[in-house]
Parts: sequence; C-alpha cells; structure tokens
Amino acid sequence: MLVFILLFCPQISQAIESRKIEKLIEGAQSPTEKKLRTQEKESILRRGKEYYFKFCVHCHGKEGKGDGKASNHIFPQPRELSQGVFKFHATQTNTLPLDEDIIRTIKKGIPGTAMPAWNGILSDEIIDSIVKFIKTFSARFGMEVPGREIAITMESPFDSLSIAYGKKIYKELRCEKCHGENGDKEGELSKTLKTFRDTTWFVYDLSRKNFYKAGSSGTDIYRTLATGLDGSPMNAYDYISDFERWHLVHFVQSMHSVKRGETFPAINKIISKRIDRPIMLDLEESIWGKALETPISIRPLRARRNPISRLTIRSVHNKKKIAIKIKWEDPTPDNILNNNYVDQSAIQFAVDDSDIEDSPFYGMGEKGKMVNIWHWKADVRQKIIKSGKSKQKQIAKNAKSRAGMFVNPFTESSVEEMNSRGIGALTVQPLGDQKLKGRGYWYDGHWNVVFIRNLEATSKWDIDFSDENQVVLAFALWDGSKKEMNSNKMVSFWQTLIFR
Repeated sequence: MLVFILLFCPQISQAIESRKIEKLIEGAQSPTEKKLRTQEKESILRRGKEYYFKFCVHCHGKEGKGDGKASNHIFPQPRELSQGVFKFHATQTNTLPLDEDIIRTIKKGIPGTAMPAWNGILSDEIIDSIVKFIKTFSARFGMEVPGREIAITMESPFDSLSIAYGKKIYKELRCEKCHGENGDKEGELSKTLKTFRDTTWFVYDLSRKNFYKAGSSGTDIYRTLATGLDGSPMNAYDYISDFERWHLVHFVQSMHSVKRGETFPAINKIISKRIDRPIMLDLEESIWGKALETPISIRPLRARRNPISRLTIRSVHNKKKIAIKIKWEDPTPDNILNNNYVDQSAIQFAVDDSDIEDSPFYGMGEKGKMVNIWHWKADVRQKIIKSGKSKQKQIAKNAKSRAGMFVNPFTESSVEEMNSRGIGALTVQPLGDQKLKGRGYWYDGHWNVVFIRNLEATSKWDIDFSDENQVVLAFALWDGSKKEMNSNKMVSFWQTLIFR
C-alpha cells in the first residue's frame, strides 16, 4: 500500500519527505532552540489571528468558511479558506499555493470583487502572519506541500500574426462558450456556470483589463491559463504548447480597451482646501476649481456588467464649515419621479479613528466601532440639465424647489445623517440631530452631489472635523438604472481626508 501511495500520489510522497526533513531539523536542535522556535511560531500565529479577526473575519468568517456577516451581501462570495482551495496560484492546477501566492492576492486584492488591496495598509510582516494563520483552517497544509511552480517561458513577439493565431486557438478551445466571441461574457454557458460550492460563477468582460482578478499583464494571463482557477469552471490549459499559450495571451490582450483600463490607487489622499469665502449650497464653480480633484476607484459588491468604476472628489472648508463634492458619470439620471430605483451616493466616516489601519470594517462599521454616514438620494427636486450651459445660481435656485415627493417623510432635505455599528445595524439620526445640508444636480451626463456640514460635531454620533488634521472616509454609489439599492451598491475602500 505504501508503494502504491508513493507511486501514484506524488504530492503525498513529497509531503512525507518534507515532514521527514522537518523532523531531522528538529531533532538536531537543542531544547532551548526548540522552545524558541515554538514560541516564535505561536507568536506569529497569534498576530495573524489578531489581524484576521480585525480585517478578514467580516467576509471570510471565524473559521474561514466564507460565511462572515458580510458574505450574503457579496457576489462573488468570499473564498472558503477551510477547504484549502485557492484560485490564484503559480503552482500546478489543484495543488496547494505557495505562501507568495496568497501574499500576492492579499496585497493586490481581487479586482471586480469586494476584496480590497491591502498593500500599503498592512506591513509585510502582518500579511505574512495572516497567511500563516489562514493555513491553519485547512488540514491540506498539514498533509501536502505546494505543487510545482509553473515556469513562465519567454514571450513570443506580440504582433498581428500572433493575435490571429491566438484567435484560432480561442475558437478551438471553445473559449467563446463562456466568454463570448468577443470576450464580452455573452457566451451560451455564461449564465449556467457554477463554482465548487455550487454558487453562481460570474464571467467578466475580457476587454476590461482592470477587472482581471489574477492580473492582466502577459505573465499574469499566461499563469492563469497554465494553472486555471481552482474551484471554478476555469480549467487549466496546461496541455497546449507554450507558443500556443502565448498566442492566446496576445489575442486576449488585443481585446483590452485603453479607455476602460484606467485604474487608480486603492487608497488616495483627498485634500480639503481652506477658503475664506462663506460655504453655501450655491458655491460658485470657480471656488470648486481651486480645490484639488481626486479620482477614487469604486467596485461593486455584487458583480455586474459595466459598473461605474470611478468618481471624483473635491473638498473645501473655512473656519466653520466643510463641503465635499462627489461627481460621477451617469448617462441616465434616475429619481423618485420616474423610477422606483433611484441614484444615490453616500460618504462614510470612521468616527473614532483617524488611521486606516485602526479603522472599522469598511462595510458599515462593526461592533464597538461606529461609522457616521452622509446619505443623498435623488428626488424630484434634483435639477436635470440635459444640454447647454447654465449658471450655478440658476442650478441652485432650481434645486431648492419644493415640488414633488420628499425622500424622508420627516425632512425636506434630500440628504440625511445615519450611523452604523455593522451590517444590519443602520440607524437614521433623530430629526433634531440632522445638521447636514446637501443637494445634487445632473448635468451633461454627470451627477454632482454636494454635502455641507459644520466642522464641529453637535452630537457623539457625528464625525468631528474641528480638531482633526486627517479623517478616514469611504464612498458608496447606487445606480438606479441597474436596479441597485441597499447592499447592492458600489463602494470604495477607506480613503483619507486631509485639511490644508
């Protein structure tokens, strides 16, 4: 039986040999060395557990089963770490990943999903400890060793001949069955695919290189083709030649849209510009022009076709007030008058934390760490300017119109302040505490939403700007035309707002 295992189960054989070597090393150590090594391992695991429960448990769950409190609101659902099946790795298909593979995923995040990039937020030491703790969820890491790393061969010339040959391979491998003839995920099987957990599998648009979950560079796509995405319908094309694989890479890259490939850092610094003018809703555009415009990347919590992926932020403040302006492209303004699903935006502030590493869960806060939310919803009072130029004063005048329905039956404002201590714990502040002012107008294919509030907080539920040099904030958008509401939205990760 042992001979059979050694012959037909090379992974188990390698694991046995690896454990033998470990035992030999341990046997050669003195009792003091063994104790120090054990203490070091335990210390690393304790640190990894601490940060896992701080940043990862909300989605991946206490035991790594992908059943955290946020998991039901996310699509694709969080990875089930307890089975030791990882989609992104540089090793052979259906084998364990290298530590470097898991580290790469944590650092870069997974575009098009709710998994943010943690590089720059967490140190290398912390990420390494999280990886070691994650590996305790699955018994596979105690029984197997990582598979053989796939070698990335020399890339063939990227030219029209390579693209044409790659297109031929694309058809021969029947890639269009899932990804569509032009890579736009309209293949006949795209809506029937399932993961190993029997959950729906979302096929992304291959032209949007910023949505490639394992990376869109030549080596990234080559690696994905060679290893597949374990636990998903995407199998490994390790049986085709290296040249064929590179030709296929080039054809896939030929689909990339330059315009859609625009990306921004996961974390950005938003500068609030000090001005000496009164801050009101009809603030002139020339004043906004003095503030630095900062692009922010947002991602859908539930994967969809052609989501809004970018918004821009401007902020100004004086001695008493702060104003924050959100702008995003939206070809169809949706308000209460013409749609049950309306366009919305929100800003979320970490009330008691001014550093991202100490901030609460970016999905509505958590127990013991409250967030303050400024929410805007398009109602019939939002001015729709479809063409031509209009003076800012006229826009403001029209925005103040009181005709139509109110968003909240207890207030005449289209904005309101809320608080949350975690998923399912959202509350609207009492009417007496509603000090936020705001309005939105749609012009030339863009929504412009302005929030204004005093720097000083009037209640313990509010973010206080008066004594802060930096605050932590995040953004959310709902696109009414895509029937988005509640947790079906697009969000940013935590950003920082700095006063200057």
